[in-house]
Amino acid sequence: MKIFVTGATGYVGQNLVSTLLNLGHTVHVLCRQKPEEELFNHDNIVVFSGDLLDRETIRLAMTGCSQVYHVAAYARAWAKDPKTYFKINVQGTVNILDAALEAGVEKVVYTSTVATLATSNGSPATEDAVRLSDFFTEYESSKFMAEEKVQQYVRRGLNVSIVHPVRVYGPGRWTESNVISMMIKSYVEGNWHVIPGDGNALGCFSYIDDVVDGHLLAMEKGKPGEKYILGGVNMNFNQFFDLLKKITNKHFLLIRIPVPLLMLFGWKEEAFSRWFNKEPIITRKWINKYRYNLDYSCEKAIHELGYTVTPMEEGIRKTLEWLEHDKKVYI
Repeated sequence: MKIFVTGATGYVGQNLVSTLLNLGHTVHVLCRQKPEEELFNHDNIVVFSGDLLDRETIRLAMTGCSQVYHVAAYARAWAKDPKTYFKINVQGTVNILDAALEAGVEKVVYTSTVATLATSNGSPATEDAVRLSDFFTEYESSKFMAEEKVQQYVRRGLNVSIVHPVRVYGPGRWTESNVISMMIKSYVEGNWHVIPGDGNALGCFSYIDDVVDGHLLAMEKGKPGEKYILGGVNMNFNQFFDLLKKITNKHFLLIRIPVPLLMLFGWKEEAFSRWFNKEPIITRKWINKYRYNLDYSCEKAIHELGYTVTPMEEGIRKTLEWLEHDKKVYI
């Protein structure tokens, strides 16, 4: 089968492409330029040079494809022009959906984020929970707007399901989407000493293989217009680092940094970005999320798709094995 994938050079996208190739599919990918990784020299991969705003190349790349995975997004913590988020994440999604409708593809899976859903309030949030707080960042707003566009195309007859990954970790390319693995690596090397806030705010962590499988399951079983959280294990950062200490038997000093101090750091980073045209490490809008519990339920994906969750200890051990083997991090 021919399958079109956007975001193939990203963390989730690259793992997804590798899995599709291993399953024997021919994969068409859209990239600004051909990546150097060996994966993109595979006999069954076809690289089309372009981006999400290049409508003609998108149409060409989608020709003959039965399925589409739209994984690409502008997900960085900062953009010099905030309109970048909406241009790439909203208009880019419209361009993909237009081409899919025109090409008559069988199914599209759109990769969103749990950041468009409600924060949790006493129990893990679901796909249907009502969001009571404003969106924290332009990224979240733009992804929500893209989801609204998806629903419009569903009403026009396009078969699209939406998946919502959480904090993904595990083997794969180093990108802004793989920060949990970077955190694990830094801790093992003795270079990570910070816990955001008091460490008690909950988050949801999913192993990369589960997220890739969730995409495939959504393509196979997902219903048009339905949302599926590709979640995993809910825990706070105190629990996360306690587990990491237990597994590695490394007990490095960890300092809890109050959110107000983190916000001051974010203000400094934003000021430097304005003065020196330098990308900030993080912004206050992203830091503000540490004030909230962000635990989620993936029960819908489990029951409707057959989604499965890798236990946290198993996932961290696999990540450490990958780091030791491929990144020369000695445990």
